[in-house]
Amino acid sequence: MSADETPWDDAVGRGLGFLHRALGPAGLPPARPGADPELRRPLSGAEARRHLLVTHGEDLGFDPDDEGFSAMWGLTLLRPDSGRAEERELVAALAPQVARYREPAAQRYRTFPPGRPFPAGTDSTAVAAAGLARHGLLGSAELDALARELLDTQIGPDDGPIPAYWEDSDRSPARGRRYDAVAAANVLFALHLPGANGRLPHPAAEATLRYVVEHLNGPRTGTRYYAAPEAFLHAAARASTVVPELTAPVRRAVGHVTTQTADTPLAVALLVLAGEYAGDTAELPELRRRLAGAQLADGSWPADGYFRTGRLPLYFGSTHLTTLFAVRALRPETAARP
Repeated sequence: MSADETPWDDAVGRGLGFLHRALGPAGLPPARPGADPELRRPLSGAEARRHLLVTHGEDLGFDPDDEGFSAMWGLTLLRPDSGRAEERELVAALAPQVARYREPAAQRYRTFPPGRPFPAGTDSTAVAAAGLARHGLLGSAELDALARELLDTQIGPDDGPIPAYWEDSDRSPARGRRYDAVAAANVLFALHLPGANGRLPHPAAEATLRYVVEHLNGPRTGTRYYAAPEAFLHAAARASTVVPELTAPVRRAVGHVTTQTADTPLAVALLVLAGEYAGDTAELPELRRRLAGAQLADGSWPADGYFRTGRLPLYFGSTHLTTLFAVRALRPETAARP
C-alpha cells in the first residue's frame, strides 16, 4: 500500500461510482422526505405535503420534491483537483445544480428553489459558499458579498446569534426568528473562508460563537433542523478547524461521545468527520471499518434523515447524501478541512 492509499480505497471508488451512475441532466437526485428520522418509508413530494396536511392540519405550501442542500454538501465533501475522472465529473455537474438555488440578485442560497414559500436560509447559504469556495468557484468579491449577507441577516439592533433564515425573504411569511446550532456552526465556518473573514470580528459572529459553545456544553441532542446529535458534533468540529475558540469545547464534546451509540451509517460517517476535525483519532479506525462494512452491493450506503423542516416534522435524506458523507469519511484529509 502506497503512502496515498488507505484500506478503504476500494469502498471509496465504489461509492464514487454509485454517485456517478446516479447523475442525470439535473445533477444528483434530491433527498427524499419522510415522516420519521430513519426514513423507513420515503415519500414523494406530493405524499409528504399531504401527510403534513392530514397529520398536522397544515399545508406546507408546495411539494418538497426538489431540494439543493444535498448538492451543496456534495461540493463541500468532494475533493477538488481529484485524480478520479468520476469525481471531477460529479463536481462539474453539481456546480450548476447548486447555482439553480441561488436567490436572484443576492448572495443567498435556498434549500428549495427560489419562488417556493420557504425562506432563504443562512445554513444553505453557508454550505453552498463552502462548497463553491472549495472548488474555486467563488471570487473574492462574491465571498465578501456573501459574508455581508450573513452578517446583516438581522433586521434592526440585536445582540443574538445569526438566525437560521433572512427575515426579509420574499414570499415567506413572518414566523419570528429561529435559531439552530448546526446552522450557526456552518455559518461560522463560512465567515472564516479566505476572502470572507475581512469582515471579522463582528458582534453577530461573536454572538453566534457563544451560541455554538453553549450548545457544545449542553446535553447531547439534536437541533431544530437536525434530528441526529452527530450532525451538530460534525458541524461544530468542522468549524473548529478555522475558529480556534471552538477547539477546546469541541474536543471535550467529541471525547465524551460513546461511538457505539452511532447506529446508522450516516451517524458513523458524521462521527468520523467530527473526530478527524477535532484531532480525536483513537476511535477512527474502528469507526471507518464499521462504515466500510455497511456499504451496499451497488456501492452506496443506506439513506437516513439528515436535515428536517423545523416546526413540521419532515425529514430529508437519501442514499446519495449518505454516500457523499461516507466517501469523505473514508478519505482522511491532512488539513482536516471539509
